[in-house]
Amino acid sequence: MGGLFRAPKPVIVPPPAAPPPAAPTPTPEQAGQQAVAESRTRAARGLEGTIATSDRGLLGPLPTIARKSLLGE
Repeated sequence: MGGLFRAPKPVIVPPPAAPPPAAPTPTPEQAGQQAVAESRTRAARGLEGTIATSDRGLLGPLPTIARKSLLGE
């Protein structure tokens, strides 16, 4: 019966790999240029990139619905 109740073999975990070298920090000029480029791409999307909630979208005219103004009408 010794074959039925054997202890599981231990799992060998490899040591963690060395972290990759840190990316060089951008100079203030490079950071500014990158920020300008990101803002230009964001602005280029414009209103066409907004979410349309229906077939008329957000900017279409609202439908006119006859509403009651007094109780009992």
